[in-house]
Amino acid sequence: MQSAKPVFGSVCKRISAVVALALSTAGACASSRPPHQAPQEPQFARAVEAPSRLTPPAHLPENARAIMRTLMVSHAHDMAELMSAIMILDYPRIQDGAAAIVADVTLARPLTGDATELNSALPDTFFQLQDELRQQARVLRDAAQRLSAFDVAEAYGNLSGTCVRCHGVYRAGR
Repeated sequence: MQSAKPVFGSVCKRISAVVALALSTAGACASSRPPHQAPQEPQFARAVEAPSRLTPPAHLPENARAIMRTLMVSHAHDMAELMSAIMILDYPRIQDGAAAIVADVTLARPLTGDATELNSALPDTFFQLQDELRQQARVLRDAAQRLSAFDVAEAYGNLSGTCVRCHGVYRAGR
């Protein structure tokens, strides 16, 4: 009859080897990130931090900035409502929200070179970005009409990108 002691010793050695391997593997997998921090957290922090600006924001006269602040409050509300509708794929609300943005962006290019015309204080770049915003809102509205979740996501990303580019040019402190 075989002794139980050598079998027991052999099993202990195997268990010890498995535990040692597990501990060494766990150490190799450890990172400097705290265990409660999501792996996407550093990327998110970089995405929302203010970009470094190489040039100062484009100049807008104070009277034009005052009007823009008023318009942007309405625009921010429209964008928040739109994002809420997109998150739950409420296509009729997405269509309405995109249509509201098309209708809300209403600053016309100056008709004359008259310095008293407020819109003449706005550079042509502003009107180009405004036209792009309207076009992107139309694309979003059309995607919602087609009930296409992926097209809605892409169109909203493009629409938001236009907002960010405009803010990058004109917002002070950004």
